[in-house]
Amino acid sequence: MVVALVLWPLSAWAQDGRPPLVRMPDAARVVGDLRELTVGKHAAEFPLEGYYAFACGSNGGTPLEQLDDWTGFAQCARDRATGLHEVYVEYDDEGEYIARMLAERFGPEEGRLGLRKYYGTKVAGHPVVLSVLFDERGIAQAIRAVTDQRADLDYRRNAYLLRVPLMNTFGAEGWDCVHPPLAAGETPVGNFAVKMRCEKVVPGGRRMVVEAHLYRKPGQTGYDRTGASLAGDFFSQGRWEIWNADYAAPR
Repeated sequence: MVVALVLWPLSAWAQDGRPPLVRMPDAARVVGDLRELTVGKHAAEFPLEGYYAFACGSNGGTPLEQLDDWTGFAQCARDRATGLHEVYVEYDDEGEYIARMLAERFGPEEGRLGLRKYYGTKVAGHPVVLSVLFDERGIAQAIRAVTDQRADLDYRRNAYLLRVPLMNTFGAEGWDCVHPPLAAGETPVGNFAVKMRCEKVVPGGRRMVVEAHLYRKPGQTGYDRTGASLAGDFFSQGRWEIWNADYAAPR
């Protein structure tokens, strides 16, 4: 389901101070693999409305060279592993602006408004770094969403759980999963660690790839030099990639 926020005019606000209705489903929008983004389409066919901050992507990391729009994909260096050009993008921040304005009007308890999940670029409520990977012809071969390491601690702590709604959405059965051991220097968070990668081909010729990570990287202990607890000293990440099932990276 595609989600949009529609703010009623100020004159429509209830006199008793309750928030106005928030209308979510937008039937007018084209639904693709992720919102309107669709594997197999040319960059020139990708929507501009609702998207901004175009840049070259870095596999879930910081955006690189700025772009005017999707069609600038060729300005981004080809990824060695995939052979594709990665374009970073963010959802238009209108929804965040509206939600924050409502929160300011009705108080800081944004949770009671049910709007926090609409802030920024999110998948299943998780802030993500979003990108589309194009081949030399400009055809989208993959869509990538990696949980954002810049997000607040509460989001980061649960980032590895992104896999749960995704795997449920595409059916709990039929996933081919591997659980690599922790590498040298990696340690559990308390007694708990997750490292997994799952793939599944779904109807429509899409290969879904889901990853989950939760552990401490080398040098992370959870404590500072004085022995005080160090919040956020761990690695928690979720990853979702939607691939054209027929695409094979050049050798």
